[in-house]
Amino acid sequence: MSRKIDSYKEKLDKKLKHVKIWRRMSNVLFASVFVSVLIFTVVAAANAPPVVIALASALTASMDSVGSWCNLVWNQYQEALKEKRELVNSIHRATFITIGDMENVKALDENFIVRIESLLKNAEFAITEEGFAKLMMDEIKKTVAMFMETLEESDGQARSCHRHIIQGRTVILKRINYMDHAKT
Repeated sequence: MSRKIDSYKEKLDKKLKHVKIWRRMSNVLFASVFVSVLIFTVVAAANAPPVVIALASALTASMDSVGSWCNLVWNQYQEALKEKRELVNSIHRATFITIGDMENVKALDENFIVRIESLLKNAEFAITEEGFAKLMMDEIKKTVAMFMETLEESDGQARSCHRHIIQGRTVILKRINYMDHAKT
């Protein structure tokens, strides 16, 4: 899961890099078209019919709004990519927290299994050796007490893991909803 998130993050980084390059390219193209229209306007003003002069003036006036519109489109696309990248970063952090919590639960479970096996061995020994029954019962009681502590720790860790998963999911859903509302 972590590799898939990293792969998607790399793709978003590449897209952001390409957006910057394409934005520069479109600005260069726009600037060259603007200069061409400006030159056309100057030449047309010198010795052209009034219709051509009016057309050149209209082109010059509309170039500013076209430039603003192009910048707005590039900004919106770049911001959308940045928001996606932040969302992926949030998912990545939540995944690492969840993995850590799951590893803690696994360690507690392994400890739990070891203690159960010890308890079973002590019970088996107490059954086969009648003289040691009282001593083994005391040992079994101690093991049961440790067993209960481990069980309580395991339960607390599982609850903590569950809380972290719910909090992470809530944060991600809020970001998705915020991104949807920002687009409208």
